[in-house]
Amino acid sequence: MLTKHQIEQYHRDGFLVLRGMFQGRELEELRAAATRVQDEGVARKGADHLYSDVPGAGKVYFRSERMWDRDPIFQAVTVKPDLLESIGQCTGHPFLPVNDSFVCKLPGGNVPIAWHQDPPYGSPAFEETFEVPNFDVDIYLDHSTKENGCVWGIPGHHLVGHVDLKRFSQEELFNNFGAIPMLTEPGDVLFHSLSAPHGSIGNTTQSIRRIFYVHYMAQEVLDHCYGNWKNKKRGFTAEGKAFCKNMLNVRKELGYSGIDGSQAKWTEDGFVFTGQPTTSPRHWRTLIDAMSADERARKRALAPVAV
Repeated sequence: MLTKHQIEQYHRDGFLVLRGMFQGRELEELRAAATRVQDEGVARKGADHLYSDVPGAGKVYFRSERMWDRDPIFQAVTVKPDLLESIGQCTGHPFLPVNDSFVCKLPGGNVPIAWHQDPPYGSPAFEETFEVPNFDVDIYLDHSTKENGCVWGIPGHHLVGHVDLKRFSQEELFNNFGAIPMLTEPGDVLFHSLSAPHGSIGNTTQSIRRIFYVHYMAQEVLDHCYGNWKNKKRGFTAEGKAFCKNMLNVRKELGYSGIDGSQAKWTEDGFVFTGQPTTSPRHWRTLIDAMSADERARKRALAPVAV
């Protein structure tokens, strides 16, 4: 369970690293399943694998979608009680996992991820961050270092909607605006806001860096940010809720602890956190309103904020 300080840090920075969330057999089974998917992607077998054009190397595998459908361990870790509690503490609203993916930086693959904000905030049309906190939850399967392509983020810019990153070069974004590296160990978890500016360099080392990530959202976030969402199996429909609830059964079938006795509860509206400390509803509205118009404009332009 998170401390009040950790919750406040997430809301202030848009990033939070949780150490050692996954360990032991659970982590090893997750890593083994990820390796099987990775091997299929490298061999170009199966569907929903993505490749990047790398100069001198051609198309290099770097990502796979629909992990929940590939192996039950991906569903099981999605509803780990400790993880659900931490998400609930930071959102203050009922939520569901609605989308998942796997990102793999192969040894020497050299696939960078350009600086960006996750959809929909890459669009200038989203001039303000929605008031209900949102999450991209990255579960790290390997050591993530500066050299093998860890995520870098610019803290404190997630509450102003679209940030004009295109004004600057990739080098400038890494070096000139207080970007920090998210250095993690296997089993660590990174929370980052959809609207938080982030990017990474390619992996030129002989180590591997892999992430299983899940978007957890309140229904209002899904409706506001992804109004054209059509995958009923992954949303706040009867089918989508049944799919998420069944993840709890899958977790128990694999021999892992369920949410019984935890402060994460299942309701007809989704998962909720029932304890303290927690986040008040629509908390980001309070934080956004506390910023001056000048501060918001400067952060959207990625300019220094006057002190």
